[in-house]
Amino acid sequence: MENMDYDDSLKLTNDLVFYLVYGAGTEASNAALTALLNVVLGREKDPIINVKVLNTVHKGFQPGDKCTVMDVKAESSQGENFDVEMQCGNLKFFGNRTLAYGAKMVNSSLAKGDDYDKMKKSIIISFIDDWMFPEIPELHTEFQLREKDWGFSLTDRLVIHFLELGKINDRKPPEEMTSLERFCTYLKYTGDDTKKDYVDKLFETGEEAIAMSERVYRDITEDESLQDLLRRQELAEHDNATRMMIMKTEAIKQGLEEGRQEGFEQGIEQGLEVGIAALIQDNLEDGKVREQIVDKLQRRFDLDQEKAEYYFEKYSK
Repeated sequence: MENMDYDDSLKLTNDLVFYLVYGAGTEASNAALTALLNVVLGREKDPIINVKVLNTVHKGFQPGDKCTVMDVKAESSQGENFDVEMQCGNLKFFGNRTLAYGAKMVNSSLAKGDDYDKMKKSIIISFIDDWMFPEIPELHTEFQLREKDWGFSLTDRLVIHFLELGKINDRKPPEEMTSLERFCTYLKYTGDDTKKDYVDKLFETGEEAIAMSERVYRDITEDESLQDLLRRQELAEHDNATRMMIMKTEAIKQGLEEGRQEGFEQGIEQGLEVGIAALIQDNLEDGKVREQIVDKLQRRFDLDQEKAEYYFEKYSK
């Protein structure tokens, strides 16, 4: 395959580039997505024939908008629903987040009034440009709903796949890799100028998912409008980061002010009680009776009768 000069910002691990390659909804993009699904799911014997992307790239697309979803949502001709994403951000609570996504997919896969046997299968595929399960050496993990001891499947309607690109061994020759390892290595290093020779060796293996993906990747990376999208995405990320920093700073400042005010008010209240207690004790020592002390408390500290009697009971014992 002809060498191509890469812009480092155009890596396939960039969630926007990934979305544009596999979520465009064009014939070539759908073919690349189909090949991706088949290699990840190991569907050699029962291949997915074609897919329909449900959230294709559209005019007016604005990266960084809150409503922008970089996941590729699709359905196959066999009736399966897919959510495919490139995750390169914070992995904190990512397992819970993924489960929440899966629950929504399962819930929406059954139309109102349908029997449960009409429920479509929901499959989540998350490529992670990092490590998620350091205890597990394999880069591909598959989670199903199974009985803990016997492995009996409760249902196959929800399956979650994680592919940890951080576990890729770039010293391993491509010809010794599995199809899935080669494809994940392609995703990891395409667009990385320091890995061009290694990526070329991946092309030489003739891996279908790589060839189809590269065809779409080349088309979009040669499109000048993508550069503008990426610039806007980068600006949006900077804007979001700045906004979060300002919000955090303001929250800390407000917390300190509230803390100081609370401490000041608490100090006044504590000082007030010390004065009240001293007055009560001094007047008791002088032989003053309850009514006289309560009356004095009301006048000296601007208390109502109920509050003055409360303090007398508290400090006269």
